[in-house]
Parts: sequence; structure tokens; C-alpha cells
Amino acid sequence: MFRDKNRKPNFRLLEAVLRKETTERPVLFDFILGQNKEKLLTGNHYNDKTEFDRVITTIKAFDSGGYDFSPIIIRGLIFAGNSNSLHTKSLNENSIITDRKTFDSYVWPEISNCDFSIIDKAAWYLADGMKFVPFSYDGILENSISLIGYDNLCYLLYDDINVVEDVFENVGKRITLYFKKCLENTHVGAVILNDDWGFNTQTMLPPSILKKYVFPFYREITEYAHSLGKYTIIHSCGFYGDIIDDIIYYIRADGRHSYEDKIIPVERAYSDLKGKIAVLGGMDVDFLARSTAEDVYERCLKMLETSRSCGGYALGSGNSIPDYIPDENFVAMLKAGQEYL
Repeated sequence: MFRDKNRKPNFRLLEAVLRKETTERPVLFDFILGQNKEKLLTGNHYNDKTEFDRVITTIKAFDSGGYDFSPIIIRGLIFAGNSNSLHTKSLNENSIITDRKTFDSYVWPEISNCDFSIIDKAAWYLADGMKFVPFSYDGILENSISLIGYDNLCYLLYDDINVVEDVFENVGKRITLYFKKCLENTHVGAVILNDDWGFNTQTMLPPSILKKYVFPFYREITEYAHSLGKYTIIHSCGFYGDIIDDIIYYIRADGRHSYEDKIIPVERAYSDLKGKIAVLGGMDVDFLARSTAEDVYERCLKMLETSRSCGGYALGSGNSIPDYIPDENFVAMLKAGQEYL
């Protein structure tokens, strides 16, 4: 086990981070760990024979790594436009809805396809002090793009806005219901609203379009979470400068995740956002892949020192921990989170 035996999981510390408070020890946050990284953390306990085995393995991996939570996804809400490409895909690939006729013929997935009982079943394997933080199979914008195609969506915004509105409405209300069902479970403490909204230099759609058709659903989810005393975390890649005020003051999300050095390094992001929204992760994936373990360790320590007095920060990657990250660099990040005093 990589977690120090004296470091007990405590989800309340992640809650404190999401309230933008200081914590008695560093808190770790990551969204996805690669398969080999889960093997690294679980050793002989790794098991991926069934979907339930995969869930339990993820729980054990996050516990072993020193995290205070485990992510979980409830399968079933799959929009048919999604691609199973392992490496890369075109944002125009497998588009299904191109006009009113194809919209009317599309059969929508329903929330009844999701077996939410897996949360209660898997909760037996949570270490004391841990909670689940569910995410979805892509977000509202991502699933809408997968159904329409990115180029097609851009054209339809001008050629047939009513079809676009109806796609966003049908995707959005299903994603909203999915997260509400997750939040109602006592083993869930927060949700990750995962939906990529930007390229390196701008948002994928004009901010006004996002605010009209995408953000209202995430605002509704956040309001529901807050009514239950729970939290929402935005995970979104890309440039966010033009929409950060919407994330903070309109959606009212508690934390934001996904940072890249070539867009805004996490140190600068924290300087800009501290006290407004929790900053999660931020150790750039390219930096984690190319640097030495010593450099990773030192940068993590400096970031923890920077955020110590103001709080509202959890240490982790800028996006996820893919398998091409050297094991020693991943371990160096985890060690920094456990050894910093």
C-alpha cells in the first residue's frame, strides 16, 4: 500500500477543500487512473474480470494511493454517437443526428438503463472515511457533439437552431437526472461534472451558446447537490478564461479540475482563483510524463506550500494519470502529498 498507514481516509478534508478552507494535511485529487497505475497501487489485488471487479479495484487503488474518495461511473446512459476509439477520434465521427428527420428517428437512452444499486453494493469495499464521487459517460456538450458531429453542430447553430436546442435539451435532462440519482445516495459526497468545453485558446462554442444550452443543466445539478449538503466539481479541459465567471457565479460549482501549463499553469490559476473556487490537481500531464521524479516532487511541494495559508487546493494531475506517466513520477506526486507537513 502506498498510503502511509497513519494516513486514514477522510472525505471531510476534500469537503473542506471544496469549501475553499485550509486542511490539517494535504488532500489528493485525481479523476482517472490508467489501468497499469491501478495495477501498481493494488498489486496482487488487481482484478478486472467484471465491471463490478473494476469498480472494487478502483476503490482499492484510490485508497492505496492516499486519496479520500473513489470515483465511480454507473453504466447504462450511453448515447449511440459515442466512439470506442482507444487512441483518438474525429469530433465528426459516428454522428447520427443531422436534421429534424434523423432527430425524430433517434432512440434516446433512458435513465432506467442505469443500475444505481452498484453504489450501495460497492460501498461495502470503501475504507472508513471514504466516499464516492461519481462521474458520467461524457458530459452534455460532449454527448451532443458525439450525436451531431462538431462541424455539423457549428453549421446547425445557424441552419436549424431548433434541432440543436432539442438535442441539448434531451441530453441535458438525462445527464441531470443521472447526477441527481447519484447525489441521493448516502455514500456519495460530491459529483464530477465532466464535460470538455474548450480548445487551447478558446471555448469550443461561443460562451453565450454554452450559457444558454449547457450551463443551466449544471447549475440545476449544483443547486440540487447543495440542497443535500454535497458538492460539484467541474472537470473540463481547455481554455476557460471566458467562462470562469459563469462556472463560479452562475453554475456555482465548488471546484474546478483540469489545467495545462500551455494554457494556464496551475500556480497562476490558483493565484487567480483562490477564495473563489477550489483548484484541484494541476500538475500538467506533459510535465508528469517528461520530468524527473525529483522535479515532480519539488513542484508538488512548492504548490502545497503556495496553497497552505489560503487553502482550497488538492494535489493531483492536471487531467488524469495515463499509463505513459512513469511510475516513479506518479509515486513522487503521491509522496509529496503524504510527506509535506
